[in-house]
Amino acid sequence: MKITLDDEIASQCGIDAKEALELLAVAIYKAKGIHGTMAGKILGISEPEFHSVVAKQGLTVNYDVADFLDDIGEL
Repeated sequence: MKITLDDEIASQCGIDAKEALELLAVAIYKAKGIHGTMAGKILGISEPEFHSVVAKQGLTVNYDVADFLDDIGEL
């Protein structure tokens, strides 16, 4: 899939291509509940790096009981 954003609109919004892609990845992550690993792949970064992007936008990371159980299972 290819998504395009007109340069004039991006300029009026004050965003560049990287920020537009970050906003899209975070929006999909928050709205559709995709895993941080998958959202990171949209940006070409790791899950922890993606979580930093989420935090930079002032949002919280999606983390539920299933995530916790996965984490403690890896210990």
